[in-house]
Amino acid sequence: MELIEMFQKHLGSDNLNTSGRPTGLYGYDFDALKASNNPVQLFETWADAVVKKYKKVGGHNKTFQAKVHSFEITHVDQLKLEGLKALLRPLKRKLDKLKLFSKSYVKRLDNIVAADYLIYSGAGEVGDNHVFLRQLLELRVAQKLGTKTAAVNQSVVVRHEAMLKIVGLVYGNMTRVVVRGLLSKENIVKAGVPDNIVHIVADTAINSTCDMSKVKKNGKVGFNITPNSKITMEDAKKIIDKLKSYNREIVFVTNEPSGDAELMKKVQAEFGIEPLTISNDYQEYTQKIADLEYVISARLHTNVMSLAVNVPIIAFEGNGWKTRELFDHFQYPIPTIKPYENNWLEQLLNAIDSIESKKVDFDSFFNETVKSKKQEIKQIVSWI
Repeated sequence: MELIEMFQKHLGSDNLNTSGRPTGLYGYDFDALKASNNPVQLFETWADAVVKKYKKVGGHNKTFQAKVHSFEITHVDQLKLEGLKALLRPLKRKLDKLKLFSKSYVKRLDNIVAADYLIYSGAGEVGDNHVFLRQLLELRVAQKLGTKTAAVNQSVVVRHEAMLKIVGLVYGNMTRVVVRGLLSKENIVKAGVPDNIVHIVADTAINSTCDMSKVKKNGKVGFNITPNSKITMEDAKKIIDKLKSYNREIVFVTNEPSGDAELMKKVQAEFGIEPLTISNDYQEYTQKIADLEYVISARLHTNVMSLAVNVPIIAFEGNGWKTRELFDHFQYPIPTIKPYENNWLEQLLNAIDSIESKKVDFDSFFNETVKSKKQEIKQIVSWI
């Protein structure tokens, strides 16, 4: 919503359509791409086939349809059937292949053709996966149909050679690419994207706000690990014991309660740590984060939203380089903790000591660096 509001302010709602992921293009297999001797040629064959079929059935409405959607994250209590849905998704993709040119998807392509730009905000999903492949295919189709394209607000954590070649093709034909750090830029430039179209701007979550006049520091510390952070319960106990040695009360924090629900319950049962909130209202969450003394977290957006409200962070890196590159871009005074390094736990415990002993000058960081990054965010839309 922060990003949508920026686009609305810059372009006006009458010039904006904020659609989600493509409601089609499910029948294209990442495994087939990886197995191909010429993945770019295969990918181009897919895109050409979509364009050819679309030209037969679409193109009837050349008028751009403006619509600003409001996006809400599903609450954890609404995900009781998520396990069953996950099992059915492969079958659904096979069936949806037959509906590639359903009425709804033709309308979507009609609107893309009528637009001046198709701009993709990938956030954290830009990696070696089917979801990103689907986005790349639609972007390539848009390019072939004559619509200019761009990508904003994302880390490009792509490693597979086949996918990197596709990124080089699709992103290389964009007008502008805005990534969240140097490592993403180096990754796609190496894949063939021109250096001069790739720009580095911090994640839009740094513009998260709350009522700072209502902030009341409560002495508590926020703590988070995720299913993918490779941190064991034994490791967590050492961190928690360290915090308790400073007489800190600890709360479990996450901006993705649905993804961390099981782990949240496990931490609560084993250590008696209550969740800060299970709400998905990010403004409510940010307000509660602002009351904390500091946060230790593997969730990138918890980390960024904490910085947005002047709360120090000890950040874990997850699978890739999303957190590290963003915090390097901020020139953050505490290095990102990488749980795959031998001495990571020692680094983390030392970081706790540094915060507790006030060895880090956070005042200048928040008053100068964070303030400048909030202004920098405008570059994501100001170029259009």
